[in-house]
Amino acid sequence: MQSAMLIIRYSLAFLVLIGCWQCGVWLSQLVPLPPALLGLLLLVSALLWLGQVPKALHRVAQFMVLHLLLLFIPATMGVLFYAEQLKAHLWTIIAAILISTVLSLLITAGICQWQQRRLANVPGS
Repeated sequence: MQSAMLIIRYSLAFLVLIGCWQCGVWLSQLVPLPPALLGLLLLVSALLWLGQVPKALHRVAQFMVLHLLLLFIPATMGVLFYAEQLKAHLWTIIAAILISTVLSLLITAGICQWQQRRLANVPGS
């Protein structure tokens, strides 16, 4: 009986994750953001409102993160099918990766510095 309850709790926790993602898909038709990001924002909002992460949700999410590597196998196999196109555009891809990485680092550093200055000006901190 106890194991049946655990299965039900874990199934519901998995459905919550899928439901948040699906709501993100629906919202992405209204808001120009990726569905996964919108679903994540919905999940974080719900967890903040709840004030804690339910144990079953934590266990299911932990299991999924531990087995995340399996989700990359199809993408890795896809690279093999498009090897010629990748080889033809290799320098463009490398340049795009380098430029986007540098931009991300610069933007992140700028936001961190702005946040530090803002917190330094707050009285009582």
